[in-house]
Amino acid sequence: MSMIRILYRDFDRAPYLYTLQATAKRRGLELVLTKAELGGRFPEFLLEGTTDFLAENYWQLQALCAKGQPLVSVATAVSNLNEKLFVHPSIAKIGDLRGKKLAIRGVGPSQLIPGLWLEDHGLEGEVEPVVVSEDEVGRWGQWKKVVTGECHGTFVTNFYQDEPRRAGLRELAAEPYGFIGNVTLTTLESFTAGRREDVQKLVEAAFDASRLFKHDPAAAMEICMGEPAKLLKLDGRAAMERIYEILRGELSERPIPTPEGIANTRRMAVPRMAELRDFNPLVMWDLSFARATLARSATQ
Repeated sequence: MSMIRILYRDFDRAPYLYTLQATAKRRGLELVLTKAELGGRFPEFLLEGTTDFLAENYWQLQALCAKGQPLVSVATAVSNLNEKLFVHPSIAKIGDLRGKKLAIRGVGPSQLIPGLWLEDHGLEGEVEPVVVSEDEVGRWGQWKKVVTGECHGTFVTNFYQDEPRRAGLRELAAEPYGFIGNVTLTTLESFTAGRREDVQKLVEAAFDASRLFKHDPAAAMEICMGEPAKLLKLDGRAAMERIYEILRGELSERPIPTPEGIANTRRMAVPRMAELRDFNPLVMWDLSFARATLARSATQ
């Protein structure tokens, strides 16, 4: 059985990744999943041969591709932003945020995507973004500034939404917003060239994993209650079911990026990464494996 090594960053990726491992095994491909150390160096892991694929950090890897690094992405599990807008009770609609402050997390894409979202909703320059340090409010605790009235809105990732709801904030309904999240499978061009058959199996397994995770809860939970539950240090099945339902809701039907997701992820990063200004991110994607998967399924 052939083997592919995949490196990931956070244990909350484990439920999907171990589902991918299970579906890959059915196709004769062994996946070795390894959690990267904190502060891990991307894409040095690839360039130095520590791993075959990264499941992380597409938003930064695109800038390295723009600089000439031979990176290629072949599939992504999530193509919409997995953060929701929570607002002060006095805010009834998006336009009510005009003249108000938006608390933002000063970490990675969470610092960059709110500005683009405001621009696309006609609020550029009319809402003041305020970076709130997690040293002050705790992990994803920017909502506390909305409770006090210092700000009137904030984006909160799906895993951390229970507390702001209990505190009286409410989710403001909005259309899904394209963003390439996790898990995005990225490797070197030389790997896809030299191991095409194995990469094809990996992408086919990604289609299988998305379908199973999305539409077969019993089978997915059986996988999740194994290694993922141990890695996440969860207290019982109910805790795992909560995480599974959140991840299931985020997951795309197919592991193919959307045009909006690719475009927004680039647009978001341009102010910080000037090399992306003249870069077409489509050149980083090799969807020939996905096309082959779709063609085969159409004839079955």
